[in-house]
Amino acid sequence: MNGDRLIPLARRYRLLSVVGRGGMGTVWRAYDEMLDRDVAVKEVHLPPRITQSERRVMCRRLLAEARATAALRHPGVVAVHDLIIENGRPWIVMEFLESSSLNRLVTENGPLGVRRTAEIGAAVLSVLRASHAAGILHRDVKPSNVLICDDGRVLLSDFGLAVHMSNGQELADTMPAGIEGSPAYLPPERIDGQPSVEASDLWSLGATLYMAVEGFSPFLRCHALASMMAVLLGDYARPVRAGPLTPVIEGLLRRRPEDRLTAEATADLLRDVIGSLPEPGITRATVPKQVRVPAARRALRGPRVPWTLRSGPGGAPPRGSRRPRRPPRDRRVRPRALVSVAALAVAAAGAGTWASRPGWTSIGRSDALALRPAAGVTAKTSKYREAGAYSVRVPAGWQAERRGSVMTWKDASSGRGLRIAPATGDALAGLRAEERRAVAEHRYPDYRRLRLEPAPEVVAGAAEWEFTWRDDRHAGGEDGVRHVLCSRAAGYEFCFYASDPDWTPGQRLYDKVLKSFRPEKGD
Repeated sequence: MNGDRLIPLARRYRLLSVVGRGGMGTVWRAYDEMLDRDVAVKEVHLPPRITQSERRVMCRRLLAEARATAALRHPGVVAVHDLIIENGRPWIVMEFLESSSLNRLVTENGPLGVRRTAEIGAAVLSVLRASHAAGILHRDVKPSNVLICDDGRVLLSDFGLAVHMSNGQELADTMPAGIEGSPAYLPPERIDGQPSVEASDLWSLGATLYMAVEGFSPFLRCHALASMMAVLLGDYARPVRAGPLTPVIEGLLRRRPEDRLTAEATADLLRDVIGSLPEPGITRATVPKQVRVPAARRALRGPRVPWTLRSGPGGAPPRGSRRPRRPPRDRRVRPRALVSVAALAVAAAGAGTWASRPGWTSIGRSDALALRPAAGVTAKTSKYREAGAYSVRVPAGWQAERRGSVMTWKDASSGRGLRIAPATGDALAGLRAEERRAVAEHRYPDYRRLRLEPAPEVVAGAAEWEFTWRDDRHAGGEDGVRHVLCSRAAGYEFCFYASDPDWTPGQRLYDKVLKSFRPEKGD
């Protein structure tokens, strides 16, 4: 590998360690031996099946974009020091900054607050406005390309997919062959085969803001095609954490570029949001009434008691899961969108291009952790935080969905799922009432109760309901048998389900989730 080189890159930059990887390249921490400083070196990955002529064109294009990026001279853009062509490949030398991506911050620590999200959005928007004024479209705005520096700076990085534009649209001759980028953050017009415009970057900014404040991507699905379909249909859950940011996010995520908020309008709205919310550290007594947490929201946080769950299984499908998910009222299925996705799928399958394009993996390696974690206790987890209520580590890559105050995580590949919801009142009585409703509604075909009993070993006042049922709609398990356990304790209900043959390793995974659950103290 290049990190083992005895001769420094360009006889000047000694590669030290990999600090990041993406679809377009690898970023190294390096040492500039001439100027005695640390730098970041991006090793650009060129597509493997290109001709020498195409390689020269791409290198010229990268040189042009590096020059344009260096010319931006914006505090939110990483400074470009040098561009080198060595062994037929381009290397970009940039300033090195101690930072963490927005994607990593949210994945590890949970959703950001509304004000902080608005501040980050305003900083990224400032970069985009400067870039657009210089005639450059970024075309790869996403949480993993937003860097939060230790010194407080917010940067928009990776102009590797950037193109020049004329009259507000990308120049056709600067566009690399095929569609590149992360499906969940590609605007509808890009998926639809149309050229990018300034509003395309703003749409991606809207999806990024959604992820920051809600804790998950609005359009991320289990496969690239499913993500593209969601983008084209505008199929995403309405924000519930965003508060005054909701009009900004929804205004940016409109499907037609001409209908989206302009950069100027977005800047004004973000400025208003920041001005209306208190800075971190201000005491509750000084917070205006209109921005305090509603009493109804506080009531859902459960009792303020320290507790620890015992090891054990759990779980149930979300209540009402037998009914299909309703699309939001303002979203209509467009025949053109369906045709576009179908045509794209056929073309990609025929050409065999998805597997070869780093950006068209299931979700994009730089945007989320693996969608299919290993079974059992070795599965990776990522932290989810419900502000002011609880934090928990859930299996990495499971698809998250919110319905009101209920959070659900599902893994389509294994047939497992997890639900956490507020549950007030007596735990045993509540589970008995839920069982009666389920039986009356015929919610679980071939329902068989295994136990419904108090569980004082979990925590005082806890109860558990374990059962099986037959789900013929899914192939998981023998004859579609699902094993379910619901636990109620300390004001919450935890439901876990898995296919019957997979129940034992599922229990170990669920045990890992329960041990990570931490209620937060109320105000």
